[in-house]
Amino acid sequence: MMTTVTVKFIDLMEGHYRNQRQAMSNPSRWPQIDIRLSMLSERQIEAKSWYKYKGEEDPYNIIRYDLEEINENLIYSKTYNILTDKPSCPFIWQYVDNWWYGNLDGECIQGKTRMVSKIRFNGQEYRAIDTGYDLETGAFRWGKEETEGEFLFTRLAK
Repeated sequence: MMTTVTVKFIDLMEGHYRNQRQAMSNPSRWPQIDIRLSMLSERQIEAKSWYKYKGEEDPYNIIRYDLEEINENLIYSKTYNILTDKPSCPFIWQYVDNWWYGNLDGECIQGKTRMVSKIRFNGQEYRAIDTGYDLETGAFRWGKEETEGEFLFTRLAK
């Protein structure tokens, strides 16, 4: 049975988001991306991300979040990458001032890449930083460098 906290988390997170305004403001810097966050079960959310020009049928990322409520302002989630068919790094979500903040639970190493991932959402806005760095050299590999700022997504009407 879902608790009030889990319902609050899912209600604010679930939806279809797009960074159209950001992408149109500077297309050479910000690709247009869609994210669909869908409830799979009482304690699971799926996050599917795709480039607008490729379409939802060709996502570059699909992550399943398995949610475990710690208290009224804290949720722990194990993650699983559907495309690679492998576990990913867990997140800790904290509710502060009407926003849920998601941060990796410790260092995240996937293969030869150190990942940095930060997410926050409030039901209308979804902001994210996702970056990969070469584990040996520290060189930027994918995403956006943290210094470039967050991807700024807005929830689309249902």
